[in-house]
Amino acid sequence: MKSLFVHNPCDLHAEATGGVQLCSREFLEIVQAASSATKLATVAVSRNLIFRVRRRFGLGSYLLFHPRECEPALSQAMNEFQPTHVFLNKAELMRLAPMIKRLRPQAVIVVMSHGNQSGDDLYEISGPAGRKTRGLPHAQAVWQLGLDLRAEAYYRHRWIDAVCVMSSEEQVLERWLGTKRTIVLPRVIHPDPLKWTPVAGRIGYVGTLDHTPNKVALEKICEEFKRQRIQGLEIRLVGRPVMPGEALASQYPFVKYLGPLDAGSLKKEASGWSLFLNPIFWLSRGASMKLGQALAWGLPVLSTRSGTRGYQLDGGQLPVTEDDPVEFVGTVARILQTPGELERIQAQAARVVSCSPTAQSLGQLLAAQLKLV
Repeated sequence: MKSLFVHNPCDLHAEATGGVQLCSREFLEIVQAASSATKLATVAVSRNLIFRVRRRFGLGSYLLFHPRECEPALSQAMNEFQPTHVFLNKAELMRLAPMIKRLRPQAVIVVMSHGNQSGDDLYEISGPAGRKTRGLPHAQAVWQLGLDLRAEAYYRHRWIDAVCVMSSEEQVLERWLGTKRTIVLPRVIHPDPLKWTPVAGRIGYVGTLDHTPNKVALEKICEEFKRQRIQGLEIRLVGRPVMPGEALASQYPFVKYLGPLDAGSLKKEASGWSLFLNPIFWLSRGASMKLGQALAWGLPVLSTRSGTRGYQLDGGQLPVTEDDPVEFVGTVARILQTPGELERIQAQAARVVSCSPTAQSLGQLLAAQLKLV
């Protein structure tokens, strides 16, 4: 299997590494493990005026990449490399599929999905804390959701041979959208244990602070910590942008905002956390990459059911709550107040990591599944 991995460089390498970069690197590692040879091909976000206007006013869907702009580079790569399979990193590249089929009809086109846009759209227009639940923004968002769903199904029915997803929940959605073959690739965890020196009562959170699932979860648990009046607690908050982090720190005295730390500073800071928090209270697109990072570091973690989507946790008994802030905060209090509980959770986290799939095992799975396409 000769594989061409098509990506936007910002999604694979960025000054600030986030979930998109971590997921992209995992997908690339799995593709390389599945392939006899792999070549990378880069594409750029379209600066085409018409596409930019359409993006600005919601006149279409999945308009980040213009097939005509991407064709010269992809045509050259395919002519030189002669791939049997073309992997599109992120669903946002699916508009390139017809052009790729035209240039190389025999190639198998696989979308490496970080989640569909409709997965984030839905909560914004219907969830109780969504940002587009009324008025003109609501009407525009409902229209956009329809366009997104139509595009997602249209390309899957006609041009895409397979879609790789992170979880069984997404597998069901892909079947509904018309995907011919869906392959579930759980998250890969690369052990990178810290020297854990926990400070009593110090718990931590890392994330993009203005992303709606993260923002709503943080606001809900902070309010619940305040209501339950848990003493001796400090939440150490890491992430960007700065404004929402500072706002939470000013509103809640038990929150300390540390800003967007670099990788080395974050590891040093996290080594002092008694517990790593991963609260997500509904299913949005993708998976929580920060949970994998915490497990790789060997930290005790507390997650919600939605927060564990995309991970195989069969190897250990990690504490996982329902998607409910009251239960989540109550469980934090119980863990911190129970002697030996943090050490027990840390041991279970290490067991989960040791039993997690590797890039090599998932590469074998991917290669076997694609033989059936």
